[in-house]
Amino acid sequence: MPRRHGSLQYYPRKRAATQKAVFRSYPELSLDKPTLVAFPGYKAGMVHVLMREDRPGKPNLGQQVVLASTVIETPPIEVVGLRAYKEDHYGLKPLVTAVRIGRDDPISRTLTLGKGVDNMEATLPKLESNRNQVSEVRVLAYTRPDLAGIHKKKPEFLEIPVKGGEMDDRISLALSLVGSQVKVSSVFKAGQLVDLTAVTKGHGWQGVVRRFGVELLRHKAGKGRWRIGSLGSRHPPYVTWRVPRAGQTGYHKRTEYNKRILMLEDLSDGGIDLTPKGGFRSYGVLRSQYLLISGSVPGPAKRFVFIRHPIRPKYGELPVPEVHYVSSVGWLRR
Repeated sequence: MPRRHGSLQYYPRKRAATQKAVFRSYPELSLDKPTLVAFPGYKAGMVHVLMREDRPGKPNLGQQVVLASTVIETPPIEVVGLRAYKEDHYGLKPLVTAVRIGRDDPISRTLTLGKGVDNMEATLPKLESNRNQVSEVRVLAYTRPDLAGIHKKKPEFLEIPVKGGEMDDRISLALSLVGSQVKVSSVFKAGQLVDLTAVTKGHGWQGVVRRFGVELLRHKAGKGRWRIGSLGSRHPPYVTWRVPRAGQTGYHKRTEYNKRILMLEDLSDGGIDLTPKGGFRSYGVLRSQYLLISGSVPGPAKRFVFIRHPIRPKYGELPVPEVHYVSSVGWLRR
């Protein structure tokens, strides 16, 4: 029986409220020009790569290393509006919401807008007159799972903050993006670190051995082995939350920090196709842009993944990695 780490670090261990995992905070970028700080994607599968180690301070610097990596397909997003926030003693509060959603947009059915909505002309004067109160601006966008070959009718509707530069430049960028598609290459670049959040693979209701990794009792235990030896002392006369109990296992929202982008390719521009022969298991073939991320990513294939700039980067600016071999397609360069 494999042992699992049953830490109380993540508590309560309940099912995620929604499969659309998003961040609650975003970093302030020290960039001259504003840019989107996050981008959505869908997990395709895992490969292993052979690359040259270029991170400073590593004992095998300059040598070839093998890394397990994850392919995340990132089709373009459609920007349909923006929302400006002002900050008071209680946090951020919406100041202006401007949207332009047509009747034929896939998101119109998701938001039950009927004939769509277009209030840009009515809200822009209010935005211009309150520019000095704006403390944060976010674009309103929805995903295009159909461009990734994922058969779902309901796209994800997201708020993505704009960071970097001056506030006037952020507002101008958000206004210019309304009604257009944004690619992942305009948000991230190969070699940089990112944070990811997603909902893990669900395993349903499990006992304490599978859920917390407690040790099996001896074979002469009175009422079973796959349980804990005691629920606690007589006093206080209740079971504390620290006692391992059976319950929901998996399908939790988790965040991974400082994952590195090894490759960023656009198949429409002749990029390298990492689809293995027969396609990724339970996913299929890559159809648009994708990211090759070092390490693992929570969730099964086709799971929604939200990616942002690192909020606590471990390294400074890193170069574009030299990836020589990918297990799904073979040698890229020697």
